Amino acid sequence: MFNDAVHRHLLPAIDAGAFSGQAAWPPRLRIHRLQGRSEISSMTWSFTGPDGRATFHLTVERQESILVWRRIGNHSIYDQP
Repeated sequence: MFNDAVHRHLLPAIDAGAFSGQAAWPPRLRIHRLQGRSEISSMTWSFTGPDGRATFHLTVERQESILVWRRIGNHSIYDQP
């Protein structure tokens, strides 16, 4: 389910400019910045059976944007994002 959400929804949104605000994030992924941790974003691809959430951030190396996955799992990932 995670791979499907990333490839079908998240990556196309990033390519369209969602990180820079040029495009909207897909509502189905409920992407938002974590309170008190503005550099970390969260996405939810499933609420039940099983709960699916991930935290990530974007970094730039050699003038190239890189998506860095921080935690992937259930709601407990927010304890240490």
